[in-house]
Amino acid sequence: MLVIQEWQKWILRQLICEGIHRSLSESQLFREAGRHYDPNFQPALRSLIDEGIIMVLESHRQKNYLVNFDMIEAAQGIINSHSKLNRIKAIQPFMPEPEGYVYWFDNNQENRKYRRQNIYRFYTSKTDKMEFAAQLITQSMSRSRTLYMGSLNNSTSYIYKIWRAALELSDESEDGTFILQDLQDRERVACGNNRQRGKIGIAIFKKLGYIQEIGTKGNSTRFKISGRKPFSVTLDEIFTYST
Repeated sequence: MLVIQEWQKWILRQLICEGIHRSLSESQLFREAGRHYDPNFQPALRSLIDEGIIMVLESHRQKNYLVNFDMIEAAQGIINSHSKLNRIKAIQPFMPEPEGYVYWFDNNQENRKYRRQNIYRFYTSKTDKMEFAAQLITQSMSRSRTLYMGSLNNSTSYIYKIWRAALELSDESEDGTFILQDLQDRERVACGNNRQRGKIGIAIFKKLGYIQEIGTKGNSTRFKISGRKPFSVTLDEIFTYST
C-alpha cells in the first residue's frame, strides 16, 4: 500500500503529464491506477482538493479534476519531493491494464539478475488463457508500452512462432540447450527489431514450466525444454504449476 504523499504525487503526475495540463474524471484516474488502487487513494485526492491544489469541475453528473493554475508551484513541489520511503519506484509508471486481459505476474516477482534489467508485467486474455500480453515498464511513461504476443493456440502468432523456434533449436542442439540470442536469430520477425518479444517469450515459457534454466554460456543463460508442452496439459495444470 502506498502512503498518502506518494498517491498525491502520482495523481498530480497524471494531471500534469510531461508539462501538459489535462482534466481527468474520477473513473479515468481509477482506470489509470488499475490494480494498484488502494484505500489511501481517496484521502490523497481529497487532501489535494482541500488544499486547493486540485479543482473539481462538475458536468453531466461527472466530476473532473484539474490542477489549479494558481497553485502550480505547490503541485510541482509535491511532484518533485523525495519521500524517505520511496516506495513509488517499485510500480511506476502506472499503466492501465490492457483491455480484455487479466494480470498474471511480473518479473519483479522473479529474481531479476541485474538492477537495470527491464521490468515486464504479464497478462493473459480473459477468453483464452494461452493468449498473452506484456507491458514493458520504464521510468519514462513515453517509453513504456504494451506488447501483444498472441495465443499459443494460433500458429500465426508471435508466441507460437517463438515456441516453435525453441523446439527446433532444442532438437538441433547436441545437448538440447539454447540461449536467448539463438532464439532471436532464428525467429527475427517474431522477436521484433528490439528483440523484446523474445525476452517476453522466454519469461512466459519459464513461468509455464515449458523450459528450464540449466546453466550459462558466457554471459548468457542456457535453457532446455522441460517436456511440458502447451497442448498436452490442461489449463488448470499449467496455472497450478506456475503459481
